[in-house]
Amino acid sequence: MGGKEKGSGSLRLFVALDLPEGVRERIAAAVKKKAGLLPQARWVKEENLHLTLKFIGEYPEEKVERLEGILEKKALEHRPFTASLRGCGGFPSPGRARVIWVGMGKGEEEAASLASGLDSGLTRVGVKREARPFRGHLTLARLKNPMDCCSWLASLEEELSGLEEMDFQVREITLYRSVLSPQGPTYFPVRRFELGGKKVERD
Repeated sequence: MGGKEKGSGSLRLFVALDLPEGVRERIAAAVKKKAGLLPQARWVKEENLHLTLKFIGEYPEEKVERLEGILEKKALEHRPFTASLRGCGGFPSPGRARVIWVGMGKGEEEAASLASGLDSGLTRVGVKREARPFRGHLTLARLKNPMDCCSWLASLEEELSGLEEMDFQVREITLYRSVLSPQGPTYFPVRRFELGGKKVERD
């Protein structure tokens, strides 16, 4: 299991959809042109860009096998689908943004259904349900203090023109471990589960 520390006791986990390399590169190139205009922002590394379906948080290492069983079952219940990314924005609002994100185009309904199934299923192994409804998005950056990012986001959206045409197939979900450090988080894939199919990989 990548990044595993002996005797760690618990693992910081989340479930995500991976992005094709070309899509990540397209987004990273657009951000690179505009990042200097938001010096407060802490940017997500290109290799860490992903669509989170369910944040699990700290979870007992000895119970991970049971958690994986739920993920495998839920993956089997959902068919592969086509997705794309489109638009950008800020949470809680563009005018007082703390998080900068890119949204989903195609596949948002399927991703929401998948996320809902995971959210419900994982309660059986002690994971808390989400307080807010799922909204498919890709986090680009976090801001220390709220900022009015409306004009910056409009400029970024121009740079991302055509992104919505870069369709990709979602065929699996990935359970990740996040290891935090002063340099930022590092994500290690723990196990991948094929949608509508079989378990495909264990690291």
